[in-house]
This record gives sequence, structure tokens and C-alpha cells, in this order.
Amino acid sequence: MFLSSGSPPRWISFDCYGTLIDWQSGIRCAFEDLIRVPREEAAELTQTWERIQWEKIQGPYVSYEKIMQDAFRETLEQFGHRYGGYALEAFVESLGRWEPFHDVNPALIRLSRRYKLAIISNSDRLLLGRSLRQLTVRFDALITAEDVRVYKPNPEVFRYALRRLACPAHEVAHVAFGADYDLEPAHAIGFRAVYLNREKLPVPEVPLEAEISDLGELSSLWEED
Repeated sequence: MFLSSGSPPRWISFDCYGTLIDWQSGIRCAFEDLIRVPREEAAELTQTWERIQWEKIQGPYVSYEKIMQDAFRETLEQFGHRYGGYALEAFVESLGRWEPFHDVNPALIRLSRRYKLAIISNSDRLLLGRSLRQLTVRFDALITAEDVRVYKPNPEVFRYALRRLACPAHEVAHVAFGADYDLEPAHAIGFRAVYLNREKLPVPEVPLEAEISDLGELSSLWEED
């Protein structure tokens, strides 16, 4: 971890899936349960699903539920798996059961005492609402791709978020695990970028406010005024 030497932000915003919610484990378990494949193959299916959904969010806006289903179907077709008609809906429904990382809820409780908290998510409001049941704080703002009709990494998502948060970009620290989806476009319009690097991956080439390996480290990043 390296610490920020700047003043505390007014807002802390978070990517949801992959930062707060363990989406890779959730997707992998969904493949295991719905297609009955071993863990190793489910991990391959998960990587393929992520690649396909990334390609789809670059195109014209459609609902994230449809993107999830289409990426699920195309992944199974690439691997030659049969699936029942229920599987597409069941995959989307599983999202509400994907669990937060172990460090998330304790950290959010502490942070909520000092900062306004927001989520900026590549999802639909209904889907995000299901995941919020897994989180123990009430967020002060929720911004989804559905609100903007585009997906991250389109910087318009972050411009829209600034209008909702009603503050300058430098008063927001955005926390995310992904540079492509979040840190690069957030930094480009002036957000303070915090890289959540749980897996000790290479540091992205984005000017960072801080790098942390556990969400609990956020509470010690900024000194009190």
C-alpha cells in the first residue's frame, strides 16, 4: 500500500462487481451449478464470458441483463455445451447471490461514518438492487449504466456521476480493481483513482491517489482535516 498525502475527499465512489462483489467467484459458481462442469473448466468459461461481455459493452446500449444472457449463451456455444431454456434466466438471477469480498462490509461501515459513499456500476438498477442486499450500508448515490445508456469505460458515465454527486471531480476518490473499466476513464475527467489490488497484479499506468490490497486500508488513507 502507498498512502495519499492529499486532503480527504468528500465522496468515495466504488465500482461494484469485482471491487465490492466477488464477481469472478459468482460467475464461476454459476457455471458450475448450471452446466455441471468441474471447477477448472468453469474458470475457463468465466474468462471467456468476461471477454465476450467486454466486447458487448463497447457497442450500442442494451440492458445489462441481455448482455449477461447473450455472453452466457455465446460462451456455452463456443465450448460446445448444451443448456436448458431456464439457464439464461437462472444465470442472471444468480447475480443477486454473488457475495461481497470478506473485507467489504466492515470497511464500508467505517467509511460511512466519515464520507459520502457512491456506487458507479455497469449494471441495471434492478440487478444492482439485488446485490445491495449483500452490503450493510446505505449508499448516498447509485449510478448505473442504465441511467446513462452507455457503459464504462465510456467517460460519460463518470461525467454523469459528477452531475449526480454535485461536486468537483477532485472531491471524489474512485475505488476499483480494473484500470480499463474504471481507473483510466475516471482519472481522465479528474477523479482521484484508488487501485484495489487484492491479487498483487502489476500496477496500471494510471496516476494513482493510492494502491491498496484490502478495502480496510481505505480508512487510513487520508488524514483528518
